[in-house]
Amino acid sequence: MLLTLLTAEPAHAATAAAPAPAGEKKSEVNNDFSYQRLRADYEVRADASSTVTESHEILLKTKAAVEGFSQIHLSYSEKMEALEVLSAYTLAADGRRHDVAPERIYTQESHASAAAPIYADQKVRVIVFPNLAPGARLVYQTRLKRNIPHFPGYFGLWQTFSVFAQYEDAEVTLTAPADLPIHVFTRDVHGSNSPRLRDGKAHWHWRYQRHEPLKAQSLAAPAWTFSPTIMASTFGDWAQLARAYQLKAKPAAQVTPAIEALAQQLTAGIDDRQAQAAALYRWVAQNIRYVAVYLGNGGLEPNTAQSVLDHRYGDCKDHVVLLEALLAAKGIASSPVLIGAGAGPLLPNIPLLGHFNHAISYLPEFDLHVDATSPWARFGQLPMEDLGAPVLHTQQERLARTPHNDHLRNHKAVTVEFIFDELGNMHGQSKFQLSDIAEIPLRGYLSQLNSQNLALAEQGIMADSGIDGEGRIEMLADPFDLSRPFNFNYVFQAQDYVDLSMVGGMVLPRPPGHQSLRTLAANSAAPANATPFLVDAGLQEETYHVEFPSSVPIISIPADREFRNAAGEYRVQWTRQGQRVTAHHRLELNAMRGKAALCQPEDYPALRALFQQAHRGFRGQIVYGRLASQDTDPAAAPSSRAASR
Repeated sequence: MLLTLLTAEPAHAATAAAPAPAGEKKSEVNNDFSYQRLRADYEVRADASSTVTESHEILLKTKAAVEGFSQIHLSYSEKMEALEVLSAYTLAADGRRHDVAPERIYTQESHASAAAPIYADQKVRVIVFPNLAPGARLVYQTRLKRNIPHFPGYFGLWQTFSVFAQYEDAEVTLTAPADLPIHVFTRDVHGSNSPRLRDGKAHWHWRYQRHEPLKAQSLAAPAWTFSPTIMASTFGDWAQLARAYQLKAKPAAQVTPAIEALAQQLTAGIDDRQAQAAALYRWVAQNIRYVAVYLGNGGLEPNTAQSVLDHRYGDCKDHVVLLEALLAAKGIASSPVLIGAGAGPLLPNIPLLGHFNHAISYLPEFDLHVDATSPWARFGQLPMEDLGAPVLHTQQERLARTPHNDHLRNHKAVTVEFIFDELGNMHGQSKFQLSDIAEIPLRGYLSQLNSQNLALAEQGIMADSGIDGEGRIEMLADPFDLSRPFNFNYVFQAQDYVDLSMVGGMVLPRPPGHQSLRTLAANSAAPANATPFLVDAGLQEETYHVEFPSSVPIISIPADREFRNAAGEYRVQWTRQGQRVTAHHRLELNAMRGKAALCQPEDYPALRALFQQAHRGFRGQIVYGRLASQDTDPAAAPSSRAASR
């Protein structure tokens, strides 16, 4: 991943309030914490180096907030930045001030630095606050000097005020030389995009307040796409950003004699150029382990291809630069690609480096994007978080988009057999049809299984299905072999699953090893959704074969169902052949606003209705048994047509 910029908010700061201890009355709070005061003052110099002074006053309302904010972690580059903690203290609920002792502000290596210190200079300044309890406020002020810009002439500011957080008083200022071009975009904040000019400097001033945070929603796109935000950049177009990246990335991809020799070795006997590219990709993906390590501007500049080859590890940019050099040794062109993995289909309104958190490769000769950091993706496959994303091809200096997550890539299918004997014992198997986005993570998961943990994993699959039984995984291919598709079956059995000696109704059991589409309704339980959200096109199919012993009559099967709206289409078809009942469930999802757009709150009711119909479709019951063995009271006899409630 590309270097993540400085943030002081804990990743889990928005967790729900902890329950009150038994016997203690729980006070009503709407959220865990609030920003009582937040101020950020940015000062940009002529060379785009900058200083930001930040002040925070955070009111902790719950024990969850106390846990989340007990330590503040501030990351910085020791070679490019200087970070000072100007003040830090706790303000107790009774008004007493408790200063953070100097020895409670300490510096430690980042996780990446600890893993690979020869490459890393990322540090983390940790502030440990004393005397925290619900009702206390933690107050701190920091100054971060960026002495060397990420790229020559580049400064970027991106401040988003999440609608899910409470801001009593937030203020951001920006000062820069009047002749330094600054491009600004804002949404839903008080202040102008145009600066005030004074004493040869341009001044911007914005304020924001939100007293009532939005309640958590079932579905939400990244907060920056709809929350109040401030963006500023010295770059006027994305091509500028591409050129800046290439200044260091292109020299790093130099073909050395060792790289030339390795490329020839890996492609020996392969004449087809795309097959050569695939062989080189597989080697990088499976032999260069991912380690996020940064030295100076290493979060944004790759190490040389030769150094990556020598050490056999590196981050995403390092995978890209080594693959670029190996391909170049065979005369195959490629370009680094900057991407916001998992960030949705939108780009910021102005060029901001902070949107890009990952780097992959583009091979124009084959019109293919590949992600060599994924050791489980075959050549041409992309992990789900890379699909449908706006990207920057740095060598071509142009914006593009990775392939969309469509019905082909996002297609999941399972065929499951349940065979019963006269005693109600059951055996069967689940057979899977894996799409690209399903195959990649399953390779990774199943590759970790061994004689020590295999039985536990197989038991977990049965437990997840709700069936009290046992099963085993049958590998149909080697998960480490990226030259061919991967798949597996799951064979299972359960004793005394059902009593077939009396009339009864059976809903379709959950398929072991597969998350049934019947569970999708849980994602849309709320009656409304107030935020934009992302829904990819997709197709999920589940085919069930349920076979009863010849001694157990099948009285009725459910009726077919079909439902269609703007969100997609759901249908279930039931058939019977002798003692074998087959049900085919099919759910097709639409990208309601198009492949490169977010769904809006008004689209949510259609999605919810579609998921509810799919959930109801699984309520249908197969009615079985001998009526003569039951009470002869006509009122007690089941209907000849099973209810589909």
